[in-house]
Amino acid sequence: MMINTRLKLLLFISLFLTTTILLTFAGLKHIQQDNLRQLSSIMELESNIDILRSRLWALQEFQDPEVLIQTLNAHQELKQKLAKAQFLAPSTKILTTNLNRQADSLAALLELTQQHLSSTPQRGITSARGMLTTRFNITIQSMSEDLTSLQRQVIDSLAEQQSQILSSTILFLLAGSIISLLFTISTLKAFRESLHPMKQGIKRLSQGDLDGNIKVVHHNELAILAQKFNAMTQKLKETTIRKEALQSEVQSQTKQLKRQTQKLKYVAEHDDLTGLYSRSAFERQIDTAIARCQRTQMHAAMLFIDLDKFKQVNDSLGHDNGDKVLSTAARRIQSAVRSSDICGRLGGDEFVVWLEPINDIAEVSIVIDKIIAQVSPPIVCGRTSVSLTVSIGVAMYPGDELTRLNLIKIADDNMYQAKKISGNSHRFSDTIAQQVEKSEVD
Repeated sequence: MMINTRLKLLLFISLFLTTTILLTFAGLKHIQQDNLRQLSSIMELESNIDILRSRLWALQEFQDPEVLIQTLNAHQELKQKLAKAQFLAPSTKILTTNLNRQADSLAALLELTQQHLSSTPQRGITSARGMLTTRFNITIQSMSEDLTSLQRQVIDSLAEQQSQILSSTILFLLAGSIISLLFTISTLKAFRESLHPMKQGIKRLSQGDLDGNIKVVHHNELAILAQKFNAMTQKLKETTIRKEALQSEVQSQTKQLKRQTQKLKYVAEHDDLTGLYSRSAFERQIDTAIARCQRTQMHAAMLFIDLDKFKQVNDSLGHDNGDKVLSTAARRIQSAVRSSDICGRLGGDEFVVWLEPINDIAEVSIVIDKIIAQVSPPIVCGRTSVSLTVSIGVAMYPGDELTRLNLIKIADDNMYQAKKISGNSHRFSDTIAQQVEKSEVD
């Protein structure tokens, strides 16, 4: 049998046993709730009987019509509770029948009491009043004893049901556990017996022995693997590749893989058209730069650069010339900043530059002037030339914000404010601009 099939069967057995446990707990909870409801009903009946006992005592003692009404009401409430009470155990039917019969007897005794209420009271055990009192006491006492027996039967029924369920569940779980254990031992044995030849075959192969084959013991996944391993060793034996040639081929493939990896990494992190960092790569670089600035307490600046009226260039000269303009502008922007600064293209004609470190705001203004000076010369596109202007928004770290998202947003907002001015304009945040004006005055 396949190991995968064995594991699935073990999982099914475990789930089945777990489900059995959950269902057992649910059944026990349901039984307890039913029995709690029955015991609650019994306690209510006992309370009603105690109330009726006190009313009967007051009635026999005072022979008062008002007390008679209260007694009849208490008796009626007891009758209603008896009618609503439901008990599950079959043995409780006799007791409930007796309780109802005794309640009917109390009704008959109350009618006799009502008939003799207006007559002259008589004392003595043999008098009518004494006989009624005795009958009342006997009936009430009998009802109390029946309720006690009823309570005991309900509790015994609960204990018996719980014992049956627990006994059945324990036996079932024990049997399931034994089956699961035996199946696990069998699976482990089959796995070990199949794995050991595999380990021996791999060891022989590591020592250069291609003559030995792995013996298939069980029909499982490891047996299939052993067959493929045997086929592989046979193929290696047939081809007889020398160690030096194989090592040379491996080294060649490794170098090629490294070159391809580096190329793929560069393509993944850089924009195809401009060669600048792509948006995702630029964001990762900025996150690293911000962490570095936090650690070293350095200042930095985020420049958000947009080429003015680039859409008109695209529409009038075509996308090929538009791409040429973008790539030229990217090279010029990158040549205007330091090699340690980070340049990226967010998309379209939007570029971002991270300047680090920055000692003061004046340095940012100098870099902006250099960018404008580098980008401004005409770009020849066929028989025409294009002169670019830029709008630059600036966000300062940590003066404006501390996080990448907010720095880019502030620089973007400031760039849109700069666009409202004529070309080759830039814009700081209001608080930073005030510092710039103050430094220029000084």
